[in-house]
Amino acid sequence: MSRPLFYRNINARDHLEVFLVSGISALLLNRFFLYLTHYPSVGGSHFHIAHMLYGGLLMLVAITLVLTFLGERVQKLGSLVGGIGFGIFIDELGKFITHDNNYFFRPTIGLIYAIFMIMYLVFNSLSRINRLTEREYELNALAQLEEAVLQDLDPTEKRRIGQLLAKADQARPITQELKQLLKRLDTVAPSEPNRLQRWLKFVDEQYESFWRTHNSRRLIGILFVAQAAAFVVVTLATVFNNFDDLHQIFQAHDSYANNLLIGQLATSAAAGAFAIVGAVRILSSRLQAFELFRRAVLVNLLLTEFFIFSRIQFGAIPGFLVNLALLLALRYAITEEHRAKAK
Repeated sequence: MSRPLFYRNINARDHLEVFLVSGISALLLNRFFLYLTHYPSVGGSHFHIAHMLYGGLLMLVAITLVLTFLGERVQKLGSLVGGIGFGIFIDELGKFITHDNNYFFRPTIGLIYAIFMIMYLVFNSLSRINRLTEREYELNALAQLEEAVLQDLDPTEKRRIGQLLAKADQARPITQELKQLLKRLDTVAPSEPNRLQRWLKFVDEQYESFWRTHNSRRLIGILFVAQAAAFVVVTLATVFNNFDDLHQIFQAHDSYANNLLIGQLATSAAAGAFAIVGAVRILSSRLQAFELFRRAVLVNLLLTEFFIFSRIQFGAIPGFLVNLALLLALRYAITEEHRAKAK
């Protein structure tokens, strides 16, 4: 009987998302830095050390980490370092697809956008876990038992491993052995919290307190709809400030700039649609709403900001930072919702 070559990681979506976000962040911030420093040349008068090489070095470091060391923490670090390396690497695409090594080749932005878009679609497909196989539930539970070896298994992690084992093949002896082992494992004893842990506990308490207040769900829904609507309004204002009517967009001579505006408007509208559906869904399920808000922010971060940056360079940085902060807040909120669901 043949066995599958690949088994899915239940945490794949988080790792791939970190890779994508760190990649686009590194690319945009790198271009912003080069713009501020007037595109310096590193290597003196005889050499030019392209920053693509630094990106390749970081990707090598990420691969080395993942291949050499064990654990979820290393996978997270490898995703971050590898994403930064890829963003710096792909930034110089224009130099390697033109005869004159033209870094400023205008279609490069579109090509890089297409690469990130394809990566997002592929990663989304790879990490879509509607249902794992029984063997995959077993393997993921076994992988997460490393926290017990590190003597860092908390009650939430223990419950999560138990849920994974409950979905594995109950007829397999190894599943039963793992369930018995899990029962015997002690969770980490609470210790005196340090300053960071006290601050995180305070944040957790404020988060729970906020959701007990009146109209908290409606307020969050309005916030994300307003944020998405702001992107659409800014884009529409840009269109109407540059053209007397919409059909001039398609008749103007600078079709490249027009395509950027159209892309910005289309992706802003897509993000707005996710935000509106999330605002409706939050009345019944916070977790589902946060997932929709996360998609809205990812569309703005990976696509809309890319079009804006292509047009106005450093002027896109404030919106980029806002979306990055929102994504981090949503990752925290989704984690808290999963913890509450596991209790």
